Amino acid sequence: MLHNSILDVIGRTPIVRLAQFSEDLGIEVYAKLESLNPGGSHKARIALGMILDAERRGVLMRDSGQTIIEPSGGNTGIGLVMAGNVLGYKVVLVIPDNYSPEKQKLLRLYGAKVVLSDSRLGNNSHGEKCMELQLENPSYVMLNQQRNGANPQTHRDTTAPEILHAFGERRVDYFVSGIGTGGHITGIGETLKVAWPAMRVMGVEPEECDLLKNQHAPHHIQGLSIGLIPSILNVDVLDGMLKVSRQACIDMMKRIMRTDAISLGLSSAANMVAIAQLAPELPPETVVLTMVYDNADSYLPSFE
Repeated sequence: MLHNSILDVIGRTPIVRLAQFSEDLGIEVYAKLESLNPGGSHKARIALGMILDAERRGVLMRDSGQTIIEPSGGNTGIGLVMAGNVLGYKVVLVIPDNYSPEKQKLLRLYGAKVVLSDSRLGNNSHGEKCMELQLENPSYVMLNQQRNGANPQTHRDTTAPEILHAFGERRVDYFVSGIGTGGHITGIGETLKVAWPAMRVMGVEPEECDLLKNQHAPHHIQGLSIGLIPSILNVDVLDGMLKVSRQACIDMMKRIMRTDAISLGLSSAANMVAIAQLAPELPPETVVLTMVYDNADSYLPSFE
């Protein structure tokens, strides 16, 4: 099949049963491999979705050379700079200085200007630094994935319908998902609950944090618990929260890669840790769906 650009192949990612993990837990575990998107993560979807939404609203004009600025932990940034390169935008990305050097190098290789924030100032240090830079450069356009309604809407329009099509007449009993900006758990969770009203949505968070109590703390699982309750997160879609430790996520990365042969990053492994916690409470026929957001490549220093 021929495509006009890399942006045309975002989405339509496969859903795979984790055979060994399912056998070990005594339930049916499926993962949507968003790591197979261009750029290597689910964030390619919302990056393109937010830009197209801004173009429809007249905020961005294609091939104008306008500058997009965004506080990104890496994956959204990769999606934005990819889309920006194709659609004619410059991209400035603000990233906490404790994020992986590999992702920083990759973003610069794509042509993004990378600005580092002081992670000691909290999990949203990059968001605060980004706001400062936008005030200094009022022509910059900040899409602000934490507040942008196009974030969850992209998942309502693309990711969730893909899931419903893939499962057909089958049902999903649990959707287990991490929470960063809250976009995918909101958009997917809302849409799937319409189709499967009995389905439960479980959020995943670092053990140091308690999202529903608005309690945030520094942690080392990139992509989870960004230091605030995002405005686009629909907390009413959540049926519960599951806590995970970084070490458990590291151990789970090894386990899944060595049994089901799926490369996954820390936040994706966090979903698997949460499912393993949940499994003893579930009957054998339970179907659990989760996401693999990105692969292990950017997390290799954790294993040195």
